Amino acid sequence: MKKILSLVLVLVAIAQANANEVDPKSPVGMAVVKNGAIVKLFYRGEQSGKVKVTIYNHKGDVVFKEVMQETEHFMRPYNFASLPEGQYTIELNDASGKRFHKVTHAKPKEKRVVYVTRLNQGGNKYMLAVRNDEKDVLTVRIYNHKAMIFEETQRVDGDFARVYNLTSVVGDPTFEVIDKKGNATRFTKASQ
Repeated sequence: MKKILSLVLVLVAIAQANANEVDPKSPVGMAVVKNGAIVKLFYRGEQSGKVKVTIYNHKGDVVFKEVMQETEHFMRPYNFASLPEGQYTIELNDASGKRFHKVTHAKPKEKRVVYVTRLNQGGNKYMLAVRNDEKDVLTVRIYNHKAMIFEETQRVDGDFARVYNLTSVVGDPTFEVIDKKGNATRFTKASQ
């Protein structure tokens, strides 16, 4: 049962892989499935033996290498999160020869976590909280309808929070937070 399940997983991975690298009709070969920074390598050989896996960066430098003895099949996850963005090549070398697969690693764009809430029922006091993991310069802008009514710039080292008294504002204000890289997050209606 375990071998059948392994074969099914390998065949599913092979179906998702590039047709030039694996013959989907054959249970023998390699497949690579990427999910974010995790790259899974699926392998099934013709017979048990030594298998070498080497990962190269775009310059051809080895960034990772491992050798597995007396193995016929495996699935190995490789975490690229700590590697710089760029093109990588996975080389698999077994008794049948070498196989290669190119992987592009790009770090996901982080969205800044900003939270705005009205503090008092029916009043116009709002709390703005910004999650921040590093030193940054944040510009906070507040708009009433489409006109800017307030702007401040703050140097922060970690999270930021402030209460704004907007008694003169009619309706829900719009808050905009801009970091030093120019990334902007905007809220047009505060949560209750």
